[in-house]
Amino acid sequence: MNLEKPYIISVYALIRNEKGEFLLLRRSENSRTNPGKWDLPGGKVNQAESLKEGVAREVWEETGISISPGEIAGEVNFELPRKKVIAIVFNGGYVVSDVKLSYEHIEYAWISLEDILGMESLPAYFRDFFEQFAHENKQPSEFPI
Repeated sequence: MNLEKPYIISVYALIRNEKGEFLLLRRSENSRTNPGKWDLPGGKVNQAESLKEGVAREVWEETGISISPGEIAGEVNFELPRKKVIAIVFNGGYVVSDVKLSYEHIEYAWISLEDILGMESLPAYFRDFFEQFAHENKQPSEFPI
């Protein structure tokens, strides 16, 4: 019997500090998904909430930071053993705030886009997202003449 994996929607936030670095969270070693890997803050959307409500709630639960999600910064699709995931990444804005990690994560870091692109411990789908994000967000002055 060929059963299709169900799709779920996850939401994540790109949160930057005053230096333009991105907030990444490192998952705990006993996490069911990507143990020990770095991740953006976010997670599953509950049925009774909008995508923006879901990402704001997930960011609050995982970091103690309150955000007002902006435009969609991009999306990635990936498969887990039992489901397919559509992950929508929102612009979470710039914050100056202390991070208060939930039990799901063991550390956090503010990391430049350049350093993120070189990280080995980032899930492949988030590496793909950041490569596309870097390509789409180059300023004209960054291109050689």
